[in-house]
Amino acid sequence: MPRQDTLDFLTAFAVGTVLGVGATLLLQPDNSPKARLARELKPYRKQVRKGYRNVSRGIREGADSASELTSDVIGAGRELLKEFRSEVAEILDQARSELGDIITDQSKELRRGTRRARRKIGL
Repeated sequence: MPRQDTLDFLTAFAVGTVLGVGATLLLQPDNSPKARLARELKPYRKQVRKGYRNVSRGIREGADSASELTSDVIGAGRELLKEFRSEVAEILDQARSELGDIITDQSKELRRGTRRARRKIGL
């Protein structure tokens, strides 16, 4: 029987060792690279979220400001264009009146010259 006891003891020892190693491996924290990286980056997750919120808020505010600025620039451009058109219209009116005066003066001179020529010819 001593041999049987030794065999039973060795079997129990082997089973206990296997169970102990299995329990140790099961209870051991996951040391995979993915899990380790997740644990290391966990504190930075909150900072990244806060930064993302700030950036998205800034982009929204920037878009709103750009929209307002664009409408202001368009309004100013329209006003300048209106002033430019009125100045061009004024210049054209002056040019038309000056051309009319020149044509009137030249037609008067032409009539005088025609009269002189008719007098000289005897008509």
